Amino acid sequence: MKKILITKDALRKDHLPCYGNKYWNTPNIDELAVKGTIFNKHYTAGTSTAMSITSMFAGKNSFEVKRKKYEEVDEYKEGETLFDEFHKKGYKTFVIWPFEWKELAWKYSKVFPKETTVILLKNISQNIIRNVQRKIVKDDNKALSTINLILNKIAYIINNNEHFFLWVHLPHVINGRTSYGSDIDLLDSFVGEIRKSFDDNSIYISADHGHMNGDKGIPVYGFHAYQGTISIFLISPRIGNNKTIDFPTSNTQLKDIILNNKIEKLNYVYSDTQYYLQENRKLAIINDKYKYIFNKKDNTEELYDLDFDPSENVNLLINKWYDRNRLGYYNLNEIYYYPYWDKVENVYLELRAEKDRIWKVGSFLEETAYKLNNFRKKSMKNITNSKKTTKGKFGAVINNRYYEA
Repeated sequence: MKKILITKDALRKDHLPCYGNKYWNTPNIDELAVKGTIFNKHYTAGTSTAMSITSMFAGKNSFEVKRKKYEEVDEYKEGETLFDEFHKKGYKTFVIWPFEWKELAWKYSKVFPKETTVILLKNISQNIIRNVQRKIVKDDNKALSTINLILNKIAYIINNNEHFFLWVHLPHVINGRTSYGSDIDLLDSFVGEIRKSFDDNSIYISADHGHMNGDKGIPVYGFHAYQGTISIFLISPRIGNNKTIDFPTSNTQLKDIILNNKIEKLNYVYSDTQYYLQENRKLAIINDKYKYIFNKKDNTEELYDLDFDPSENVNLLINKWYDRNRLGYYNLNEIYYYPYWDKVENVYLELRAEKDRIWKVGSFLEETAYKLNNFRKKSMKNITNSKKTTKGKFGAVINNRYYEA
């Protein structure tokens, strides 16, 4: 028995035709969606890769783990992860992802137990770097070589193991392509090759988080709890008779989906942008069609009806809206047609009460120390993608795990 989870970093679900995209052609992903279950309102519990995968594999929301801020952590010991569950069943477990994640997501999550073999692949990512003037050129030969490199590692695992769970995490942009969303055809080709070695009923496809893609004037993701970032795709083997799951779900439920082939409706779905000490934390709470956002930095609140206003253009909590052209304020309920104004107050009070129930902050000293330390870091930080070299063909062994270059 073998199972595989394929995730694509920062992939918006609207890049996929099964979620409405009109440009790309993805026959393999589409067929898996038709044969399986497609989740239409699936959310990441955390907007960074490290936060997301911790929630994904531990089955806990970001505010439920014992982490105060985004920093290097000890190996996760707060419960059994998806990998632990597979080990109990006699499976071997493997992870394949970009080499640079050793110093990024893995360092801040450490949600794989020591028994998991982690394979780090060099040069599979086209790095998108800030503050650099350049022109990236599409190179399909390089892209195909990248895909083949990953497939060769998977073939080695298949040929040497009978029962295993494999998680493959593909980069933001596959090397050889030029931008976020430019490699959807490669993703589908990769899925097609995977289908030759895995039964369709053992393949799961998702993302860790999305990105804003220019929505609301925001280029990528980061500290945002809007739909482009937190609403992600999930395609699984058929769950019961459900061709689609149309109620809100969380990637904290992935353990149950993969292990038990079941999904339960939650009262609330949560998505956090940071841990509770961090000042740019935004918490989103989704209940049915409504989404509430609380912004820690300025204590502001937002409420959206995602069915009526899927682009989140109008915060229903704004009583007066300033018009810069006419230099005056309008009452929101007089200029914006919304047929459910009578429900807004009760929805708001319910979601705010839920925020108050789960919200936590550090002590005065903790909060102050964090802000001062963060200010010092910002003044010194120079974000670059450093190139690190390792000796030997196969990299290094870290904590009894085999890392392959």
